[in-house]
Amino acid sequence: MDPRRRETLAATDCALGRHGHFKSRERVRDLAEVYTHQREVKAMLDLVPDMFPSAGDLDNVDRTFLEPACGHGNFLAEILHRKLRYLTSGRYGRGARFEHMGLRCVASIYGIDISDDNVRESRERLRSVMSAHVDSHQGGDGPSTGFGDAIQAILETNVIRADTLGDVARIELVEYRPGPGGTFIREWSHLDSSASEPNLFSLPHRRDEVPVHYSELSENSGPVTREVVKGEAA
Repeated sequence: MDPRRRETLAATDCALGRHGHFKSRERVRDLAEVYTHQREVKAMLDLVPDMFPSAGDLDNVDRTFLEPACGHGNFLAEILHRKLRYLTSGRYGRGARFEHMGLRCVASIYGIDISDDNVRESRERLRSVMSAHVDSHQGGDGPSTGFGDAIQAILETNVIRADTLGDVARIELVEYRPGPGGTFIREWSHLDSSASEPNLFSLPHRRDEVPVHYSELSENSGPVTREVVKGEAA
């Protein structure tokens, strides 16, 4: 190949990678990996404004999103940005109420990808979006240690490595149902691929028996039972 042609292709790869189309031609070949440009991401999400909080519905943060081929998180990061738009210290204070609402925003976002490094990058992008938002609204008052641990625990269950089509029988998702006092009830489910209209949580098989405070999510990776709570209280 003409060296000048090779240099032009390399420059094109780099430029497209920076703008979000793809990282390399090898990844396109091996993973069929082509990213959606930020412009298209925003245009598509603009079509579903009722899925996000608004001035008339500030608490509309629990609508569920699944990106079955999330890449390095273009959709996931923009979805979180939009969910966080009305989460301010003026509305939710500085502390547990603000943190719980922020976790609800993250806990309703799911991503699956076949690439380990894409999964890591997607998790890090979501973590960075949340960190920047908390810093801008809480300043020196936050976040708490429990909040950071909860973010990590949620991202590990919600952004996972799998082949959405080939691994559908083994993909496990966790639904985080918010409760009072900064708590969640978690329900572990598999997708029922045989259903005519399957949803993300078609086949529940495990769940918390008691609400779990967000600061304790990382310490309890499996369901919390009443017996466990009684044992801790004894």
